[in-house]
Amino acid sequence: MTSRRALEIAFVAAVVATVGDLMMLRVANSMRPELALPTPSPVVLPLGGLLGVLAIPLYGVGYAGVAGAVGAVSRAWARVVLVCGAGTAAVGAFVHGLTALEIHAAVASGAAAASPVESVAASGGLLVATWIAAAVLVLGASIAVVVTGTSRQRALPRWLPWLNPAAVSVVLAAAGLPCEVGRSYLVPAAPNLAHVVFFGAACFALGRGSR
Repeated sequence: MTSRRALEIAFVAAVVATVGDLMMLRVANSMRPELALPTPSPVVLPLGGLLGVLAIPLYGVGYAGVAGAVGAVSRAWARVVLVCGAGTAAVGAFVHGLTALEIHAAVASGAAAASPVESVAASGGLLVATWIAAAVLVLGASIAVVVTGTSRQRALPRWLPWLNPAAVSVVLAAAGLPCEVGRSYLVPAAPNLAHVVFFGAACFALGRGSR
C-alpha cells in the first residue's frame, strides 16, 4: 500500500470518527437542561459509538504512511511515528467506546449532565487515564513529525509539521472555548477533527510528491 493510499484511508476514517463523536455529543448534550435540546433517537448513541470504534483503529494506517515518508530521513523517528500512531489508534478507539458506555449509563440514570469535558473530568478513573495516554501518544507522534519536518534534511514539506494533530487539537479546542456550542461540541471533538486536518494535509502533500 502506498503512503498516499494509507493516508486517504486514514482521512476517511477520521471523518467517520468525527461524525461518530458528534452523534455521541448530541446525545450527551441532550441531557443538559440549560441547552433545551430534544432527545435524539435511541440509535444515535450506539451508532456514534460504533463508527468511532471501527474507524479510529485505521489511524494506525495513516501514521504508517507518514512513518514511511519520515523513514527516508530518520528510521528512529519513523519508529516513533509508527509506535505512537499505532498506540493512538488503539487507545483512541478504546476511549471512544468507553465514552459511549459512560454516556449510555448517564442516559439510563436519567440524571442531568454537565458539559462533556466536565463529565469526563468528573468520571475519573479509567476514562481520564486513557484520555491522558492518548494525548501523550499523539504528542509523541507530533513531535516526531515536527522534528523531521523542520530539520535541514526534511522528510516532509515545510508547512506540514505545523498541522500536526497535537497542535491542531489545541488550536481547535481554544477556538471552541469562548462559546457554549464550541465547548459542547468542538472542544471534545477536537482530537478527531485534528486528525481530519492532519491526514488530509499529509495526503495532499505526499500526493504532490512534495519535500
